[in-house]
Amino acid sequence: MYFALLLFGVGGFFFTLVLPQPAGFQAFILTLALGGLGVATNIYVTKKNKQHLVCPTGSDCNVVVTSRYSKFFGIPLEYLGMLYFSLVALSYSILLFAPQILSGAMISAIMLLTMGAFFFSCYLLFVQSILLRQWCIWCILASMFSMTIFFISLVGLEPAISLLATMQPVILMLRSFGFVLGMGGSTAAAFLFFTFLEDRKLNDNEINAWKGVSEMIWVGIALTLMSQFALYVTDPTALGQSGAFLVQMISLFMVALSGATLMIIFAPLLAIVPFKQEETSSPLAKFRRPTFIAGALALSSWFVAFFMTYIANYTFLSLFVAYLLTLSLAIVLSLLLEKRVISQ
Repeated sequence: MYFALLLFGVGGFFFTLVLPQPAGFQAFILTLALGGLGVATNIYVTKKNKQHLVCPTGSDCNVVVTSRYSKFFGIPLEYLGMLYFSLVALSYSILLFAPQILSGAMISAIMLLTMGAFFFSCYLLFVQSILLRQWCIWCILASMFSMTIFFISLVGLEPAISLLATMQPVILMLRSFGFVLGMGGSTAAAFLFFTFLEDRKLNDNEINAWKGVSEMIWVGIALTLMSQFALYVTDPTALGQSGAFLVQMISLFMVALSGATLMIIFAPLLAIVPFKQEETSSPLAKFRRPTFIAGALALSSWFVAFFMTYIANYTFLSLFVAYLLTLSLAIVLSLLLEKRVISQ
């Protein structure tokens, strides 16, 4: 579910490239709101049924969603989340299909609501990082959706766009920090993975340490994507025609896709997947190769996304072909590494 909601929400970005404006941005906000509603609803249902909230990175999300900060004026945050995302989804559905229904005052109220949600999301991220020192990946995803909704809702407001443009150095700094966390975390995770495999097996402690590093990667993904969306709002025409920007966005989506696949599908099996030559006949051995491939796709996509920041004057087609060749090379290298690990 986390995997589906993540791709559903951020995938709405491509509506801005294929639909006329402002309909493209309104459709993007609608998908973000529906994704956020799915996150809040999942937390609500899980808590209502007294179940354990499964965290894709293996951390304990329940520490966050059951802490004393999980309520605001006595109201559980998942209730507020469902209400907020429902209102945004309803409002932008009307703007998309029947804009004449909403008055100027109602649109202004929606803008103020998204602004309030943006600052509240910043507060919740502060609580997780400083006060609780625990990360809930579901909460990070909801905050990313909420903050991106605010950035995208600024489209068409010239004063807001001008203000956002003046904040470009801050946005670029946040994006750089996101790359440091994401690319650095992915590199560290790959190093730990091969270090732990020196004895051809992974125990629970090693896997937990590896998953702990992956939390940093997801924070990096959130910061990088939000920064990209904020930059896009300041100049959608130019960036929408930039081959480097579009390939950068595609590679970041690949990071999210391969990272989610790795953490949700393959990571829970690593303790029982055989990594010895004499155990290759085991049915679980079939998960070994996809694990190597998913990790290679995520790591190579991080580096491609980073280097696209410094590439200009190339067409989308040429950069996209170069990206596909990079992915192909990464897959080949991952298979060679897998073969080397097993044969030693």
